[in-house]
Amino acid sequence: MARKGLWLGVFVALLALSAWLMSRGDKEKSTVRPPKVEFPRNATPDESVRNQKRRTLPPLPSPNNNDEGFRMRRDPMLVALPVDKKRSAMVFEVEALKETPIAQIWLDCLLERTDRQGDASGLERFKERFGIDPLEDVERVAVSSERLAIMQGSFSGATFDPSVWNKRTYGEKGVIYENPESGRTIAMWGGDMMLMSGVSDSAEAVEDAIDRLESTDPNQKSILNETNAYGDIYGVLSPEDLAKMLPEEQDALAEKVQQVVDGISVHVDASEDVAIVADVNGPGGQDLEDLSRSFGAALAASRFKAKNDGNEELANLLDYAKVKQPAGGHFALDVALPIDVLKTLGPCRKSSPPSAATAEPKNTSK
Repeated sequence: MARKGLWLGVFVALLALSAWLMSRGDKEKSTVRPPKVEFPRNATPDESVRNQKRRTLPPLPSPNNNDEGFRMRRDPMLVALPVDKKRSAMVFEVEALKETPIAQIWLDCLLERTDRQGDASGLERFKERFGIDPLEDVERVAVSSERLAIMQGSFSGATFDPSVWNKRTYGEKGVIYENPESGRTIAMWGGDMMLMSGVSDSAEAVEDAIDRLESTDPNQKSILNETNAYGDIYGVLSPEDLAKMLPEEQDALAEKVQQVVDGISVHVDASEDVAIVADVNGPGGQDLEDLSRSFGAALAASRFKAKNDGNEELANLLDYAKVKQPAGGHFALDVALPIDVLKTLGPCRKSSPPSAATAEPKNTSK
């Protein structure tokens, strides 16, 4: 459905789940309207405390030597992310996500499939290769469209086979490992951060991340503001990447997005059902209001087409997508995805999943 696949695969799978289901499901008529659910719009008290503890980098110096005001310590993962506003970045709270119902269901399915096939899962292979258990040692993961992935957790037991990886130091705390055969690059920064580049034959992405971590430039900024670090998944989506996610028949809308939108903040809660908020930010005024109406019209057209084509499951899922009207220079796209539908996807996908019409979101989240 999309013209190009966005590198942020997990988020795309969540946000575009209804499109993914277009060819699946039965044709039972819907008799249940989706009830209202609560969406993640602000940090919870627990998340605020968590974020405070993560500010372990020293404050940057003031750009004005005469300014003696308070300077806040910084979150190293957010600092390491790319700063280019044309990039997208998403953070996945692994520690929180692995306790969610959908993650536990999918993990059970993966383990069951692994037992049947008699082969080590991707998680086991990663553990064997690097000495890191993704489900126990990793606290959170960030990915960006700059093809940089960052993991934070407890990596004191990480190992790199010297016959495979060439080792060198970089900066004050960085150690870079390069695989000459594959061209892949992995870096360790301190004992709790692992940086991985998705670009073969180039260490530039991880070197740039280490430079940002060790920089004392008073004008340094992050692509992701710490005030937006809440939810089980959160991040920013560039207008260019959002435009690429729209279907081909929405070319005019995609062009308007790139003209009007400054950026998109995304927050996902998966504590029960999956609730997604995409905050679309712009200069306000008539252009942004027109864009919100265009999104609403696009959703309505997609619902009509799905019903007309007999894709009742897609039509039902599109009923969970709502546009909140502009206020203060932004509008929100809310998407609720019920667990009863989600658990039939991914590793749990069956040939005849239950109808979405019987799935009622139970989200009581943030």
